[in-house]
Amino acid sequence: MSGKTQRITALQQKLVEMDIDAAILVLSRDVFYYTGTSQPSILLVTPADYRLFVRRALPFVLAETWVDPGRIVYPGDFKEVLAGLKPAGIVRGRLGLELDVIPASLYLRLVRMFSEFEPVNISDQILRQRMRKDTGEVELIRAAGGMVTRGHQRVLESLREGMTELELAAEVEDAHRRAGHEGAFAMRNFDFFMSRGPLSSGENLFRVSGFANTITGVGLSPAMPAGPSRRVIEKGDTVIIDIPTCCQGYHFDETRTYVLGRASGGVRALYSALREISDQAAGALKAGARVKDVYDTASTCASRLGVSDYFLGLAPNKANFIGHGIGLELNEPPVLFAGSDFELPESTVTTIEIHLTHPEHGAVKLEDTVLVTDAGCEFLSSTPRELFEV
Repeated sequence: MSGKTQRITALQQKLVEMDIDAAILVLSRDVFYYTGTSQPSILLVTPADYRLFVRRALPFVLAETWVDPGRIVYPGDFKEVLAGLKPAGIVRGRLGLELDVIPASLYLRLVRMFSEFEPVNISDQILRQRMRKDTGEVELIRAAGGMVTRGHQRVLESLREGMTELELAAEVEDAHRRAGHEGAFAMRNFDFFMSRGPLSSGENLFRVSGFANTITGVGLSPAMPAGPSRRVIEKGDTVIIDIPTCCQGYHFDETRTYVLGRASGGVRALYSALREISDQAAGALKAGARVKDVYDTASTCASRLGVSDYFLGLAPNKANFIGHGIGLELNEPPVLFAGSDFELPESTVTTIEIHLTHPEHGAVKLEDTVLVTDAGCEFLSSTPRELFEV
């Protein structure tokens, strides 16, 4: 049995542990994880069996999935799913659903159709399983990282006085796409819209959108207030670029800080402190480590260096995390929150995402994607972790 087909076996074991009689998965990222296709489908899993009900594009599914054709039902809808449970004698019980993401209208429809079943949220169990990356997943994430590096190389070639943030972002995005970036990213957040990724410069570094307590950029309009704006970049400006990529469904997140011209002594000192804090956090990041201990390592280092007031932003816009998981979605568990007792599993891929914002010198940010192992963390980023002067 291959590692990919074992994913469903592991989910079936979890259903047994949770006393769940059947699970219905509809989110494309979850269906893709378990079957290899993101075409419109419904994955039905019971402790002893599973079926993929294909709604459309059967030829695509057959060319993509590792699911045995004998387990594929076409055409398939929720009525077919319900009918498929009866031969197994499953006519009532506990029904696992992705309750964090399915629309209320679909939930109500399923409650009506599966009236003899109690809905149970299984999203946490799915995400915890997805948290551990296999070798193939890590290599795809690493490949996405190479695309990010191409974007940073383009910045060194194109950043100039008089260009706008939007023009710079277009250069970065063009380099990503030419390197194979799929052009979008998945977020497990309701009603979350953003441009291709944050880019901010100069005074915009102090303007933090409510979408996230990090360096967001201000966007082009109030309709989407994050990402690059039409602000003209000037000599001496600090520019922060945090535009992710996606390779065959797997994401990479990396931030680097640039200065157009010579960086001031204040910015250099701020970045030096940032680099040390990030290095200390990376040193604490290993399998079995508690998230709050990793966070506290970074926070303690910031205090020792005298930059606590600037750590993760200026009050009241301070962030409370120093990284997040990454994979089939750009922001996955685990989130490296302050106070979390969660112990990091081996083979988890996370970011280390830290910024300092000084009221006089502006902001600097460093973000890397890393693989958590028993021996520590392996940096998957290939872009130098330095303050770039252009």
